[in-house]
Amino acid sequence: MIEQNQKREFYRLKYPKKARPCVHIYDQIFYVTEVSEGGIRVVMNMFTDWYKGLLMSGTLELHSQEKIEFKGAVLRFDNGEVILKLNEGPTFKNMVEEQRHILQEYPSHFAKSIH
Repeated sequence: MIEQNQKREFYRLKYPKKARPCVHIYDQIFYVTEVSEGGIRVVMNMFTDWYKGLLMSGTLELHSQEKIEFKGAVLRFDNGEVILKLNEGPTFKNMVEEQRHILQEYPSHFAKSIH
């Protein structure tokens, strides 16, 4: 994995805009800007009426075509995005596969985030 100075329990994978996976929550589709084993960052739409602490579940579609069921709660809101803290979700293996995909398809993405 790419070494970056993240002082978090789980490594967060930030996606280039063209490579964002999606999640299905409440029969709606949302794009994901970041994924970790412990959470996801989702772009909200103007119809989203979520609130802090809301329990939810859904399906995360990764580039490997794998669909991962997740469960969690709304942790906070940040500039049009919502951060979900997950109790169940992607595994370390899923994260490595996603990072490998981004490295292969968007090699300059990590070069930008290191500098």
